Amino acid sequence: MKKTFVVLVFIILTATTFGQTTADEWFQKAGEYLGSGNYANAITAYTEVIKRDSSNLDAYYLRNFAYYQTKNYDAAIADLNTVIKGAPDFPNAYVSRGDAYGAKGIYHKAVADFKTGLAKGYDPSTFSVDKSSKADMWFCGALFMEITINRFLGNSAAVTKNENWLKTVCDNNNVTRAEIEKYYRDNIRGLVSEIVDEEFGRISFMIDRNYNAVLTRNPKNGHYTLSYEDAKDVTKELAAPTLEALSSAMSRSGDFSNTAYDTVRTQAALIPTVALSDAALNEIKTILTDFYTSPSTKTYNTAKEVYALYTNLRLSTGKENWELIRLAYVATLADFNAGFARKVIDEARPSAVTTLTTAQQQRLAQLR
Repeated sequence: MKKTFVVLVFIILTATTFGQTTADEWFQKAGEYLGSGNYANAITAYTEVIKRDSSNLDAYYLRNFAYYQTKNYDAAIADLNTVIKGAPDFPNAYVSRGDAYGAKGIYHKAVADFKTGLAKGYDPSTFSVDKSSKADMWFCGALFMEITINRFLGNSAAVTKNENWLKTVCDNNNVTRAEIEKYYRDNIRGLVSEIVDEEFGRISFMIDRNYNAVLTRNPKNGHYTLSYEDAKDVTKELAAPTLEALSSAMSRSGDFSNTAYDTVRTQAALIPTVALSDAALNEIKTILTDFYTSPSTKTYNTAKEVYALYTNLRLSTGKENWELIRLAYVATLADFNAGFARKVIDEARPSAVTTLTTAQQQRLAQLR
């Protein structure tokens, strides 16, 4: 997506009034730099504005464009996180962050932000599509996905809305619906895999002095990342290739008690990607890919069967890991479409669940 920052310079998120002339001058100069393509100086100027008024969301929002153009996508995302926290209903911030995630190749987060931006009122007629950009094509793919799933759910209003949006994007850009559909079908498996890996690869828990912690395991290399809030509510992150190395990093940080690692080790064993075999995870990816490619009664029932299995296992065994697996599956469904997730939950309640065969259990829930 080509950044239309020249127009967006005039968008004001807040009614900020500067108490210092120098801040006003910095803001004006930053806009001139941004409009002329002098991104390095624009970053410097917007940073000076923020130093004088850290609550100025306009400066964060506009600085993100300069960071994006210099390919500092992490910095752009950080600025947009600040904007979204302060102005959660501003749709352009979500689409811009989706663009940055897409530039980093994190397409499932890009799609999630594109959908949120559209839901909050983003005007798709302003979106410029470069067919060589996977992020841009996933913006179109997100619309096609909503059409596909909502048609299955019988939500005609959502279908019509997204059809109109998709037509607008196609009419305004050199892209056809056939190209978008092909891109979607060729790449939906990869998107499903990203979401399954993320939702099944983490666990949230409390550690030590009421730290809120999230432990993530990368399914590709087995590395662990521990994110947590310290005593001052500052979010920190530790990463290590093994649990033993993570223990050493925790010890060096000085934030944890001597027994904190035992908590982390116990929680690590409950991460769904640890509890389930690779075959089971790949089965989930295949089942969901089939549904999101061609929603039908058959593909829906197969997807629902997975949830029924995990619900039955949780109830019959009482083991916490099955509850975590069930919740990860629900989160995966909701990442694509909240209505679809609700339908699965409603129609696979314990009273409506039939006992699955041994073959089904072996096929869908192989343990390591």
